[in-house]
Amino acid sequence: MTIDQLLDTCDIYQATEEKLATCKPFSCGDEDLDEFFVKDSLLYRKKLLGKTYLFCLKNDPSTIITAFSLSNDSIRITNRLTDEYKEHFLEDAELRDKTMKRFPGVLIGRLGTSIEYAGQGYGSAVMDFIKTLFRVNNRTGCRFLIVDAKNTPDTLRYYEKNDFKYLIEDERLEAKYVGIGLAHLPLNTRLMYFDLLNLKVDDDKQ
Repeated sequence: MTIDQLLDTCDIYQATEEKLATCKPFSCGDEDLDEFFVKDSLLYRKKLLGKTYLFCLKNDPSTIITAFSLSNDSIRITNRLTDEYKEHFLEDAELRDKTMKRFPGVLIGRLGTSIEYAGQGYGSAVMDFIKTLFRVNNRTGCRFLIVDAKNTPDTLRYYEKNDFKYLIEDERLEAKYVGIGLAHLPLNTRLMYFDLLNLKVDDDKQ
């Protein structure tokens, strides 16, 4: 499914109390995600911690197809990041000549597709929409999309398919980077990123 096909099928809304009150129950098959979209997303909005958006069917605006939340974040180059992974990241992003310790990005905090519409291409089309949203008319210098992807085969496969990379391949070293003891392995989530410069757009749209 392309972005145009997504937008032909769905309209996008902010998740407000009023909008959610008009929608049918939404489930992506993950209880934590479902609870976030129904309850916590409103608190995050109120506290300016993030905004949640809904793609709903044009012919039935009460049906949520996908939901996702966004907030500001950065990829941080700290002493907990080994020299090997630091060099790999800077080389891959062609940022070796920069002395910055934080590289600006946006966090996709939550993303889910209704189980009724799973496997129809909506998830990848929404990801393409988000990529384009921050690549075209980039207003703040956002360079990366960042996710703490749930550490399950299906979720990791989804992000890999959509060209996200692991900041740190080694799960033990990632645990050190995020300040989690090795006793808590395996990690609940994996830190991944997408470089928006890899999405080619016309020069006059940047």
